[in-house]
Amino acid sequence: MKFKNEKLIRLLLIVLLLIVFIVQTAASRNFLNKKELLQSQIKNQRLQNEKLKRKYKNQLKLRPDLRNKAVTLKKNTAEIIEQSKKLNLVLVDLSSAQTELNLNLKGDFHSILKFIQYLELEQNQLEITEFKIKNNGNKLFFFLKLKNELIKNEKNSS
Repeated sequence: MKFKNEKLIRLLLIVLLLIVFIVQTAASRNFLNKKELLQSQIKNQRLQNEKLKRKYKNQLKLRPDLRNKAVTLKKNTAEIIEQSKKLNLVLVDLSSAQTELNLNLKGDFHSILKFIQYLELEQNQLEITEFKIKNNGNKLFFFLKLKNELIKNEKNSS
């Protein structure tokens, strides 16, 4: 009887060890599958990061920095004032910020019309955002608000 009990106990131990071994193998496979999935996700994320890095690096190379744009706005302002003088427009007031330029001018209708045409054709990086004309005796009073599109777009994308 003792011999049969020992065989039964050994058989139970072997079966238990087999069950533990099978469970451990299944757990290991599950762990390895999760590990491979995470590694592939990490690899995909690295590739995305590299693509984004290259994309933004290229965008930075293509865009001049903000200081150059401010210099460009000053240059454009000087050109606009010079053109207004050529067209016999009197500059009443001028105010500018980093992204916009406000002009108050006096002159006749044809001069104002030519000035607007000049702005639309020659100063294409400036967008006319507000525009008012008032009759002031023989002369017209002209208010104009311009925005620098390049700077505005950069601030919106940042």
